[in-house]
Amino acid sequence: MPSTATTTEYAENRSSVASFPAPETMPEQPAAVPDPSAAAAPQSIPRERAYGLCATLLIGDWLAACAAIYTGLKLRDWQRMAWVLPSGDLLDLQSSAVPWTLAGGTLFIWLMVMFKTYEVLNLYRMQLWTKNLVRSVIVWSVVVWAYIGLFHVTGYTPRFGVGYCVVTMICFVTLWRLGSFIFLIQPSVKEAASSRVIVVGWNEKVAHLRKAMRRDLAQLGEIIGCVPMPNGYFASKPPAELAVLGDYHEIPRIVAECRASSVILSDVTCSAGEIQNLILFCQREMLGFQMVPEYFPALNSGLQVQTLSGVPLLGVSQLPLDRTLNRMIKRVMDIVGALAGICVSALLVPVFALAVHLESPGPVFQRQRRASRGGRTFNIYKIRTTHSRPECGADDFGLNGESSPGTQDPRPLKIGRLMQMFDIDELPQFWNVLNGDMSLVGPCPERPELIERFKDEIPNYNARHEVRPGLTGWAQIHGSRRDIDLSKRIEADLYYLENWSVMVDLYCIIATFFRSKSQH
Repeated sequence: MPSTATTTEYAENRSSVASFPAPETMPEQPAAVPDPSAAAAPQSIPRERAYGLCATLLIGDWLAACAAIYTGLKLRDWQRMAWVLPSGDLLDLQSSAVPWTLAGGTLFIWLMVMFKTYEVLNLYRMQLWTKNLVRSVIVWSVVVWAYIGLFHVTGYTPRFGVGYCVVTMICFVTLWRLGSFIFLIQPSVKEAASSRVIVVGWNEKVAHLRKAMRRDLAQLGEIIGCVPMPNGYFASKPPAELAVLGDYHEIPRIVAECRASSVILSDVTCSAGEIQNLILFCQREMLGFQMVPEYFPALNSGLQVQTLSGVPLLGVSQLPLDRTLNRMIKRVMDIVGALAGICVSALLVPVFALAVHLESPGPVFQRQRRASRGGRTFNIYKIRTTHSRPECGADDFGLNGESSPGTQDPRPLKIGRLMQMFDIDELPQFWNVLNGDMSLVGPCPERPELIERFKDEIPNYNARHEVRPGLTGWAQIHGSRRDIDLSKRIEADLYYLENWSVMVDLYCIIATFFRSKSQH
C-alpha cells in the first residue's frame, strides 16, 4: 500500500497533472474498463512496420548472399584461368553459376530463418545477428561440401570454390547489414517500428523497466505515460517527466488519442475481475498486454509460460545454465582452465609454500568446508596466510556486509599479505575446479553453517547455489569479497545466473587480473 503522503498527494493533484480532462459523468463501476463504442484503439501499426523491416532485411540478405555466391564462383573460375577475364563474362545469366547462386542464397536464408534471425525481437540485436551469420555460413559450407562429395559434382563448382563463396558471403552480407543498421537506427525509423506503451500503475520495477527500455537499443518499445491503478493511486510516484495521462476508466480514450499499441499492468494486486476486464479490452482492441508478476523476486529472466492441457502455467522453467549444451561448454572451459591453472601453480605453489614454512613452521595448506551446487559439501584448499588462522573464509559476511566475528586474524604472515593481494593462496583450488566441485567463474563458495543462517535472513540467498561456486565471479570483480554488502553480492550472483554466457565468463576471468588492489 502507498504511504499516506503519497496517497494524499495523488488524490489532490491527479486532475492537475492529467493530460486529458476528466469526464462529466463517472461510470457506476470505475474500476472496470468500459467497452468503448466510439473511441476504438488503432491497429498495431508499429508491429506491422517492424514486420516489414524484418522482411526487407531478409530480402536484402538473400540478394547479398546471391551476389556473394555468384562473385565467389566467378573468382574461382577466373583463378583457374590464371585471372584472365573473358570479355562479356561479368553478368552471364546463361552461366551455370546462376542455379548454384539461387540455390545457395536460398539455403543461406533458410538457415538464418531457422536461427530466428528475422524475428521482430531480434531486429536490432546485432550481436545475435553476427553469431547467426557465422553459424549459418559454417553450416552452409558443410552442407554444400557434403552435397558436392555425395553426388560427385565435377562441373562448374569444385569444393575449393566453396571457400571463395564463404569469404565473399561474409563480406557482402556484413557490408549490407552495416548499411541497413545505419538506416535502422535513424530516430524516425526506430520510432515508427517501436510500440507506444501505457503503464497502469507505477512502482520501482516499472521504473527499472523504463530505464532498461531506453538503454537497450534492441527494445522496440517506449513508455509514453501512465494511469493510476483502479483504486486511483500509484504504489510509488512516477517521474516528473512522465505524463500521467488520465484516470483508469479513461484508458479507452487515452489509447485511441495517444495511438498506444501496448499496455503494461505494473501491479497484479488488484482483483482478478479487474485484470480480466483489462485483458479482454486489450484483446478486443488488438493491443499488446503484459503484466509485472509480484511473486518472482529472483531469477525473473527464467520466467516462462507453459501450457498443460490448455492450462497456462507461469514459472521459472529455464535459465541459461539449465541447458545441456551450455553446461557442457562451461564444464569444458573449466577443465581447460583448471589444467592451465595447475600448470602455472605447479611453478608458484612450491615457492610460496616454502616461504610460508620458513616464516611460520606448521601446516602449509588449509582445508576448509564449503558448499557446492545443490548443497553438496566439499573441501577447498588454500595456502596458509596467517600464523594461526581459524576456519573461516574471505567470503564470510554478516548481515550488514561486515566480517563475521573470528574472521580477523591479528597475526598475518608477511608473505600472506602478498599472497592475498594477488589471490596466490587460492591457487590450489584449481584442483577443486578439475574435480568438479568448483568452477572457474561462479558465486563465492560459502560455509554450510552460514548457508543455514543466511537462507532464512537474506531474500533469494539460496538461489545462488543453482551453480557451482567459482574461483572468481561477477560479484568478485564488481567489489571486494570482504567489504561488499551481502545483499549486493547476492544481487550480483543472481545477475550472473540470469545472464550467463561464454563471453560473460571470459570477461570475469580477464577482469580478475585487472582488479585494483583496493578490491582485495
